[in-house]
Amino acid sequence: MEERKTILWWRLLSSIAVINILLWVLTVAPLPKYVPYMKWHILLSGIYTAVCAFRSFVPRIDLERYCLIDSMVSSMVVGRSAATVAEISFAVQIGLLLHEVGALSGLLWVQAMTIPVIALLTIAQGFCWCGVMTLNNIYHAIEESIWALTFTLVGVGLGLSAPHMEGVWQTMGYTASILCAAYVLFMVVVDVPMYLKRWKAGKDKGEKLLGFRLGFADAWSRRIVTRDWKIWKPEVAWLTGYFSGAVWVSLAIAHLPRVIG
Repeated sequence: MEERKTILWWRLLSSIAVINILLWVLTVAPLPKYVPYMKWHILLSGIYTAVCAFRSFVPRIDLERYCLIDSMVSSMVVGRSAATVAEISFAVQIGLLLHEVGALSGLLWVQAMTIPVIALLTIAQGFCWCGVMTLNNIYHAIEESIWALTFTLVGVGLGLSAPHMEGVWQTMGYTASILCAAYVLFMVVVDVPMYLKRWKAGKDKGEKLLGFRLGFADAWSRRIVTRDWKIWKPEVAWLTGYFSGAVWVSLAIAHLPRVIG
């Protein structure tokens, strides 16, 4: 019965992934590429959707080396590499969105947030890699804290821009600021504490940490195949939300109305 829960959840993730791919193919890919910003949003959302689908089909828990399929595609290095490309693509999308919003609202400081937001989320990838290689959860806690800080800034920027915009863009500004607040709350209350708890538990047990060279080799080759619900249950909330809601945000950004010229 416990294993069945894991399988049902995996099927749900896979179904969402298929739906998201179809949404991109049918609704985003045909969008006019000559419209300002559009070709980049089509490309970046395509990368993000594809990688999130891959990670849904082949779930992993990087630090603990858990996976559902005994295959090289379940390698922590393979999965983390794909995730890095996807998350930087998403970061660039958010940066481009801020650039557009800054121009529409006339708030130059919002437009100026473009590079810092991309830089922060790229730096977060570095901390994530450190965690995966060294088995030290403190790096994941730092990574998630950077995401929380970044989307606090994004939420404030979009929220304060909303009154200066009209129509769909104004609605987007208010809605996005609320979603950012909910995301940051989840990160602060659930996600970051989860990694800090794991870090403290590992420290108390005296768990061995790895150097970067040995850690990379370990992440490349070691994987523990398990369908134990007790292991996957703590990951279900964030993985499900990430591979569904975050992809929908990426697709929605591409669908925002843009004026030619």
